[in-house]
Amino acid sequence: MDEGAMSVLLLLPLLGECTLVNCRRCYYAVPGDKLTVCLGNHSLCLHGDSRSRSGPANDPPCHLHPAAHTRRVKKNVLESRSTRWLVVTSTRDLTETLAKELREGTQVALVRREGPRLAQLYSSRVDPDGKIRFSFVGVWMGSGMDDLKRDLLPDLSHLYSNLNGRHLLVTTNNNWPFFRINTLTNGTVIPISGVDLQVINTLSQSLNFTYHLIRPPDGKWGGPQLDGSVTGLVGQVHRHEAHATLCELSITSTYSRETVVDFTVPYYMESTTLVSGAPKEKSRTFAVFSPFTIEVWLCIVVAVAAVGPFLYLVTRLLVHVLDHPDQPHYTPQELTFNMYRNLMVQNNLITTSSWVLKLIFFGWYLFSFYIYAMYSGTLTAVLAIPAFDKPIDSLQQLADARRRGYTIGTTRDSSFEETLKILKREYYVFINAQLNSVMKATQSGQRHKFHIGRETFLPQSYGIACSTGSPLRDAFSDILRRLSEGGLVYKWAGDEVAGGSSSNRAGKTTGPPAITVQHLQN
Repeated sequence: MDEGAMSVLLLLPLLGECTLVNCRRCYYAVPGDKLTVCLGNHSLCLHGDSRSRSGPANDPPCHLHPAAHTRRVKKNVLESRSTRWLVVTSTRDLTETLAKELREGTQVALVRREGPRLAQLYSSRVDPDGKIRFSFVGVWMGSGMDDLKRDLLPDLSHLYSNLNGRHLLVTTNNNWPFFRINTLTNGTVIPISGVDLQVINTLSQSLNFTYHLIRPPDGKWGGPQLDGSVTGLVGQVHRHEAHATLCELSITSTYSRETVVDFTVPYYMESTTLVSGAPKEKSRTFAVFSPFTIEVWLCIVVAVAAVGPFLYLVTRLLVHVLDHPDQPHYTPQELTFNMYRNLMVQNNLITTSSWVLKLIFFGWYLFSFYIYAMYSGTLTAVLAIPAFDKPIDSLQQLADARRRGYTIGTTRDSSFEETLKILKREYYVFINAQLNSVMKATQSGQRHKFHIGRETFLPQSYGIACSTGSPLRDAFSDILRRLSEGGLVYKWAGDEVAGGSSSNRAGKTTGPPAITVQHLQN
């Protein structure tokens, strides 16, 4: 059924048998006692002659009692906000028997026939005590509806804009910063703090309802399983054990949650990030070699080793080819040692009157000056500010870390608390939601021992899950949309981060060290 347009399905079991006829504006039924019901433009018309019907001649007969039909709707989870049921009957006690079979999400208008041209009209409502009852709407007396107290098919958005103090069951897990709860020995769940607690409290005030919290027995977020069962928070809502659930519940999930519950509009968007141990300080044992890379050091060694023999060849050419017999004779070893002395900023021991050798010495002195300046400056910085291993900030760096022997984990492998312990002692990268990672690391009191990646990916949205067909979904969505557009949910998240950090510092005698230049290099 298309959720965008309201449809009406009619059941008229007056004689235990009726024929469904497809009309352009509605579905109506023609029972055996010549009573036809048609709903056009949300107005009810009862006709006494079935000869005016139109539709397929071979439509199958309907033998279901309304109570049996609603049981089938419950069994197959066919509740829908866009589908209304109009039941026409002469049974007096149907308002009680049918109400017991209804579930929120099935809206029923009941026409109880009192005579040939007289019928009483009832509409199903969810009372503040949570029970579904039929309330009297008005009387039909042949020509129209007289003395209507309310709409036969009410506007659900208006009806659910005020729940009149109704009490709801909300299921959640202990999952700070979204929901921090305390479970007493008798099973009572006490809310303490969290982003989702602020959200449900705002909904409670805006829609005028009260609530109390419960927890799933398995402690999971859950979803539909291969064996057909539905676990965790989602399972409780699916089985109507709770009216709604919110607890960092992602709408975009590997589980097909949207097939078993109805989600509100997203009220919080979050991305995934990488969590790893804080970069460790590099050893200073070989700090003297750290200013240059291995490639640069190799080039310097080759240059020093080659410049001596090169100068020896030049001096020989000067003596034998260019006829400079006054040129002093030096061995290749002496020339190499002299060039090395120049690199170490020592004076030159070789004298010459040849401009060729003077130009070569000038080029070597310039090279030595640049090498010395870069090396001494970089070494000073390295010794003054310790160097750290490169952090894992992106998926590309994650792939490199994998090749270096890092282990990659997710929430399916272990709890985040256990993962924090692993991160401090092993080469491990954890993939988790960004806010949850920051808050858990802060809550541990050792935030400085963990690195939260700067790059985020795989955005996911969080919503409230309601029972299939529940009108609560649209009522919640209207409020959540305004909260999200106003930025209140993100403001509450920021407050939780700040509050968690300050309470953690106040509750511990020791904590992270003060920020230093070393942390700025991290």
